[in-house]
Amino acid sequence: MEPPTAIKRRLNELGLRSRLRARPRAQGRVLAPAGLFRRLPSAPGLYFPFYHDVLPEYAGDLRHHLETLGRIGPMIGWDEALTLLAGTRPLTGPVFCLSFDDAHLSWRDVVVPVLRELAVPATFFLTTGLVGRPGNLTWADCREIREAGFAFGSHTVTHTRLADRSDAEAGHEIAGSKREIEDELGAEVRDFAAPYGYPGVDFTERDVRLAKESGYRSFATTLRPAMHAGDSPMWICRQGLHPAWPIMAVRTRVHD
Repeated sequence: MEPPTAIKRRLNELGLRSRLRARPRAQGRVLAPAGLFRRLPSAPGLYFPFYHDVLPEYAGDLRHHLETLGRIGPMIGWDEALTLLAGTRPLTGPVFCLSFDDAHLSWRDVVVPVLRELAVPATFFLTTGLVGRPGNLTWADCREIREAGFAFGSHTVTHTRLADRSDAEAGHEIAGSKREIEDELGAEVRDFAAPYGYPGVDFTERDVRLAKESGYRSFATTLRPAMHAGDSPMWICRQGLHPAWPIMAVRTRVHD
């Protein structure tokens, strides 16, 4: 049997994941049967669910996801999540830390209103090269989101697969995006999320080292296990979701 990294690389090459993501409700129906063998978390653990674009027709679905998770355990911000990893207080049940990736205009129009309604904190990992492009946020939008009380992290300059880049190119993607966000928003950026996020395929240990050298305190992957006190903040496990999925499909990503 091929190792997981080889399977992931083959899926990337074939574009199968991208085609399935283009039909999120169908994707959710495909995933849902596997959720029969999982349950939403009940044991102590720190989970980092994340989303990308949330179109207006999915606003109610996002609200349903967040309300469902919120009934299981508290929704906390990135700062507090890192203190839990540091062991400052015990985990007594499931805890959730929410984030969003890229630079979608729906963050301003759909996501932030839902988050404010539910009083849920979140971190937005920004791909700086997308800012200002048609259909994406402007820097003024980003400042508005920050002023509403939400945090920003970096998601590179061009959303490139870091493992495919030279040392110099990867360094620019990691450090350059940090500097630009800080310049535009006037706030320190300390958290980084790797595009695509699978180790050995999408990024390497070199990129984790470059992020640390650039001044980041955390590095997020797309590995899915729950996290616990003592786990490294330079290897955050996040669970990618789409709001169009039924809760049964969410259970395939967020579970004990």
